[in-house]
Amino acid sequence: MNTNEVKTIESQRQKHKEKKLLFIVQLLLGMILLVTASYVLYINRYHPAVNNLLGGNLNSIRSKNPSSVTLDSSIEYNFNVYKDNILLTSRDGIKAINKAGEEIWSITMTLSDPLVESNHKYILVADKGGREVNVVTNYSIVCTRKTEEPIVAVAINETGYFAIVTKEKGYKGKVSVFNPEGQEIYKWHSVDNYIADLDISNDGKKLAVSTIDLSKGYVSSGVAFFNLTEEKPYAGIVIDETLISNIKFYQDGSVVVVGDNQMIGFSPQGIQKWNISYAEKDLQIFSMDSDKIIALGLTEKKGGSLLNGNSLVEIYTFGGVKKGTYEVDGDIQFVDVEDDLVALNKKRDVYVVTSQGNEIAKAVSSKDIRDIILFQNKRDIVVVSRNTLEVLELKRN
Repeated sequence: MNTNEVKTIESQRQKHKEKKLLFIVQLLLGMILLVTASYVLYINRYHPAVNNLLGGNLNSIRSKNPSSVTLDSSIEYNFNVYKDNILLTSRDGIKAINKAGEEIWSITMTLSDPLVESNHKYILVADKGGREVNVVTNYSIVCTRKTEEPIVAVAINETGYFAIVTKEKGYKGKVSVFNPEGQEIYKWHSVDNYIADLDISNDGKKLAVSTIDLSKGYVSSGVAFFNLTEEKPYAGIVIDETLISNIKFYQDGSVVVVGDNQMIGFSPQGIQKWNISYAEKDLQIFSMDSDKIIALGLTEKKGGSLLNGNSLVEIYTFGGVKKGTYEVDGDIQFVDVEDDLVALNKKRDVYVVTSQGNEIAKAVSSKDIRDIILFQNKRDIVVVSRNTLEVLELKRN
């Protein structure tokens, strides 16, 4: 083999390597583009243009095959969703029914004013003014705690840590915190202010408490932050002329409180990071049950009357970033959030919108609505009227 032949063979090998390398690079770029495009389509899956591109029609979503349960109108129920079932709590106890209305399990209790808190794993049932708290998992009571003084409020987190607020002689209130086994791990007495709400971080290491002060001639609220290994709060703030009703820990340890005229966010260290003023709007209803978004139902009022008959649902992240707005003709009486979706009422109709405020589903009801709850799967919704409970499946035509 002469020198020219050797050079020719080497040249061909080099070209082959270059072609192979080029093919690999093109393949990788194609995969990257495909993954990127899929991700962009996913995060914008509810946008009308994207939905139409995927073959859907957002305006044609309707309810399919509703299942209906007749309710005794003489009984006052609390409604919650637990896993794939619906919880009905009354003075006689608690029961779970499936989406077809069939009873799955029940627990008999004697309750005069039921308090119910639930998450994806636990249910906490107490009697406001009573002296007993029960923690339920699936269909059985796994923990019972009795108190010496009347119960005011309760809370339970995703890992089973729970807290009880009780009246206490000589104090404005007492907080007791328990581990999932029901052992008391912390207590705190409020000397000056009444306790409005509380929450426990998911890791069971921190407590956040909101309080009310009526001694100044006007309403003011306080927020206190506790490490459950320390006696005194590690941070706190007084917020004048605001009545805080709810407080919630989020996954990263940050805390959000909702008041009558503003919403405020705090870092895990208890430092105020942002606030959203409602300005000239009145807060009608809100939901902060999702770990992704918070929905505020606001009405523009002037001189005590509804201005132009319009209300707004404003949707925020738990970091205080506004994601979207949805306008409603009339009052907003019910709102619920699940993941990145919001369910709300428009008179007798139920709508589901995205966090950007894009309408994606509608269900028409022939009765006055008393409550609406989204299931975790975001495909089914509970619509409660005076004597009927319906489970609607939301789907595209």
